[in-house]
Amino acid sequence: MVDLDKYKKIFREFAEDAEFIDENIKQLNLNKESKILDIGTGMGTMSTLLALNCFSILTGEPKVDPERNGLGAHDHHHHQEEHHGGASSSWKKSAKMLGVEEKIKFQYFNAQNLPFEDNSFDGIFLYDALQHIQDRELALNECLRVLNTKGVIVVIEWSKKQIEKDFKKYGFKIDYIDPQDYINRKGISIKVSNGETINFYTIRKK
Repeated sequence: MVDLDKYKKIFREFAEDAEFIDENIKQLNLNKESKILDIGTGMGTMSTLLALNCFSILTGEPKVDPERNGLGAHDHHHHQEEHHGGASSSWKKSAKMLGVEEKIKFQYFNAQNLPFEDNSFDGIFLYDALQHIQDRELALNECLRVLNTKGVIVVIEWSKKQIEKDFKKYGFKIDYIDPQDYINRKGISIKVSNGETINFYTIRKK
């Protein structure tokens, strides 16, 4: 098990699922040499957890997200974006504190038009990112394009229970996302591991 104490101190309420996610990452049995893409850097919660698991990661997000300007309160709570605009510097600070900044590279890119060749990655992670993408089907198709045959796409989104809880607490409703609604292709398997606050979907090519 990765020692998550320091990680949880840094990310506080954004790390309440840390053990569950960590456990699920381990069950993917990805080779430590795997090429990993993290879509939607945010505060770096996903990238740093992957780096703590000894992976090297390329992470990124769009330079300007037109949708973000129209978002209300849930933006601050959920997409971990208090530091947006300074996204690259906020994840860097946390990665440094955890001693994993060497393992993470950042570049700007758009999930709906990934600047990578086909079959480039062994693992692609979208943590609380899919709900913020306008064309989710297109984004997932792009992920499948750049994923190699034996690779895995991981989509992590909020559980119905957590969405209800947040609605009571903060008064906003966020989308319940199930990637199965956005993948209209044969030859794809999708498994889900349900946690208290989040669902962890693994998508593979059969």
